[in-house]
Amino acid sequence: MYVKFRWDGDDLLTDNKETHVRSNYSPALKINKMLALKMGWLKGRSPEKLLRQEFFTDTVPNLETMTHDQKNDRDEPLFWLIVKDPFHLTVTCDWRFTNLNKAFQNGVVSTSLSLFIYSDVEGSSMVGNHVTDLLREVNYRRTGNGSHHFKPLHVQYIPLRKAQLDIIETQVSETTGELTEFGEGKTILTLHFKRT
Repeated sequence: MYVKFRWDGDDLLTDNKETHVRSNYSPALKINKMLALKMGWLKGRSPEKLLRQEFFTDTVPNLETMTHDQKNDRDEPLFWLIVKDPFHLTVTCDWRFTNLNKAFQNGVVSTSLSLFIYSDVEGSSMVGNHVTDLLREVNYRRTGNGSHHFKPLHVQYIPLRKAQLDIIETQVSETTGELTEFGEGKTILTLHFKRT
């Protein structure tokens, strides 16, 4: 009389083979539509690749053998229904929610990231076995939506490469060497100069 779940590796699978379905009543599996969109289970008007439908046998159920609650008012097969809020999934088949642990780890566990600030304003220096224009390493902690500010505890002044400055180039990259892609909004980098 209720929906059962079981783990299959990193996938969560509904186990509806023995779920009792009657023409006038069957258990319902309803998911908040916003959650379904954020988790990648739903896009537009149909389930996405992170939510897969699995039938009890190797064949799609035949329309003639489907019960009343497996069809809509136009006599078409009904496996999911998107209404204003809850996203309804039928219990007449199984549903596989793919990579739930991986999505959780990416969204929650990996909250700290090292960013490298490069600039051509200062003289090159040795980092490891490379000569580079590394200005500073910044530890970026992801805290969800909103702003992130980093202010170093100790300001370090480095000799300038040129006596006169007209254009200063800066880059922010990750440990892989790829440039960091920031979300919408402004990214501001402030450089302090001290007259000697």
